[in-house]
Amino acid sequence: MNTTTSSATSFNGSRGLRYPAPDVARGFMLLLIALANVGFWVAGPKGRALSTVDRTWAFMRALFIDQRAYPLFALLFGFGLATMVNRRMASGIDVYCRQLTGGLRAPSAAELDQAREQATIDARRLVRRRGLWMVLFGLLHGAFFPSEIIGTYGIVAVVFAGWFAHKHHKRQLAVCALVILSQIVPVVLAMLFGPGGEAAAAGAGPAAPAAAAATGAGESVASALPWFVTNVNDWFFTALGAAFTTMILPAAFLGARLADTDLISHPERHRGLLTVAGIGGLALGALGALHELLAPLASAQAWAADSALIMVLGLAGGCGWLAVLTLYAGGPTADNRLTGLKWLLSNVGRRSMTAYLSQTVMFASIFVIAPRLTGRPLELGLAASAAVAVMVWLTTVVLCAVLERLGMPGPFEVLLRTAVARSERSRTNPFPQQVPDQRTDQLLGQPMSAPASPALWHARVPVTPVPAGA
Repeated sequence: MNTTTSSATSFNGSRGLRYPAPDVARGFMLLLIALANVGFWVAGPKGRALSTVDRTWAFMRALFIDQRAYPLFALLFGFGLATMVNRRMASGIDVYCRQLTGGLRAPSAAELDQAREQATIDARRLVRRRGLWMVLFGLLHGAFFPSEIIGTYGIVAVVFAGWFAHKHHKRQLAVCALVILSQIVPVVLAMLFGPGGEAAAAGAGPAAPAAAAATGAGESVASALPWFVTNVNDWFFTALGAAFTTMILPAAFLGARLADTDLISHPERHRGLLTVAGIGGLALGALGALHELLAPLASAQAWAADSALIMVLGLAGGCGWLAVLTLYAGGPTADNRLTGLKWLLSNVGRRSMTAYLSQTVMFASIFVIAPRLTGRPLELGLAASAAVAVMVWLTTVVLCAVLERLGMPGPFEVLLRTAVARSERSRTNPFPQQVPDQRTDQLLGQPMSAPASPALWHARVPVTPVPAGA
């Protein structure tokens, strides 16, 4: 077996070609995720000023990683859900058309509508089942890492399964606008009515001790609970808040819309647009964080809008990363094989859940388990902790490369896929199989009708071809 090339085919059975861009982007995205998450685990050195290297890294991370990695994750998640829906729709329409016609003729327009409606229902149920299992996976993962993101994406899939299946793009756009406005409007109001707000806050001064007492009581109760119960509680509210109040939902909807285009599946056709999107998106994302970074250096006052700018323009930064990575991955090749770094990144991307969960295991081992066993807390600066994150990611790259050489998918991908498939409830077939009556043709000595090609079915009501990635 060639150790430097890999066929970009799917582990999901014979479901077609996997275009390289989504997998390559996921593989690199997990490096950004590791760099963003390591701060949760590491304890910085106490009473020590940041070194020049630490300050430089913190500056670069704020410009290109913080609030950029998770929008990129959400874009790819939405793309994957929509691709799964498109694939299920295409196969479902074929199956139901055969059932309606017995495979002997092309279906009528009404029959195609029936088949499409039932296939859409199946796709919606598939997305919702997958989302429910992701919530369960996220719950278990959240007991160890409350800031995990699998459960958040599961919530999005469960709540909006129908919108993904029915492609309610206008509704999705409205929700995107609502989420963005929910970040911007309070900031604008605070800037317009800031003095009144400050006066109101000052007037509420006497109530502060009671609030502090309540907070202290809550903390004492929380400290008495087992660590995993506290973590699950934190995970629950974090997942809900992230699902509906951050850029994750707009990014997921945008990724789903991209699945109905060929921007990601055939980037070679859109190099100019992707180049502009990559440079412009990363520049906008960096611009959103620039004022907050430069204000302390210039002894200037921070803006009330800084946090909202970072979050909203972080979506632009995520889009910029996706465009750059898509350009790098390129489109499908003649032999459907990847080499070098693309091969390594694709291996990780096709096992993204396994790689993501493996990061938690390694971070916990390095920053929690090992210090407790040795009795010596591990305190690292920002740059050193980033180096650890890179090493953790490289370890997952090696792990996924070994699995690829062995021809094995990621174990957690297999577990999720199996759980989703086995949890499907058996239902009555909405369209009983039409069995042709052959006796009449035989008695009359007339030839049987040739089965209609599925291509003719789609010719009558077009079905947009979609990439089989994600």
